[in-house]
Amino acid sequence: MSKNLFGYIPPRPKWNNEIKKELAKRVGKIVFDWANDGTDLDDCIDYAYEILEHNSNDNGYELAKEFEEQGFSPDAYLVDALDDVMYIKDSVIKEFIEKWVAENSLKLDFDIGQIVTANIRRKGEIKCEIVKLFPKTMQYGLWYEDSGCDRNAWCQITNYEEVQL
Repeated sequence: MSKNLFGYIPPRPKWNNEIKKELAKRVGKIVFDWANDGTDLDDCIDYAYEILEHNSNDNGYELAKEFEEQGFSPDAYLVDALDDVMYIKDSVIKEFIEKWVAENSLKLDFDIGQIVTANIRRKGEIKCEIVKLFPKTMQYGLWYEDSGCDRNAWCQITNYEEVQL
């Protein structure tokens, strides 16, 4: 694993305040564009940030109800747009991870075809074959014998931190 100039690799970005602020900007912009009534963009972003503080953001209807409590009158269009917030969140996190990889000049250590040990959720540490590389997000696509899947059609995407020889 590559290290930065100081030999330290900061931890992988996870859901945090900075990412939440970026997501709030995007959600606020969705609401601002939808409202199209002179509502201030910064107010929409502030409302979105407050709502994202305590909402799982996986249900557009529930998010729309939260905006309704802020004085908006949501319709089906806004609900549909807010249904995408979960995917937008994943996209924002991925962008932060890609930035982290680039800023720290990180490179994957292993190649396709290598057999590694990986900590797989609900499986523990098991032997896996690397079948795909995701260098922009520092992840490996892994296949293991009892996955029940074709190694050419499926892989378990795993962060590099969970993979070793």
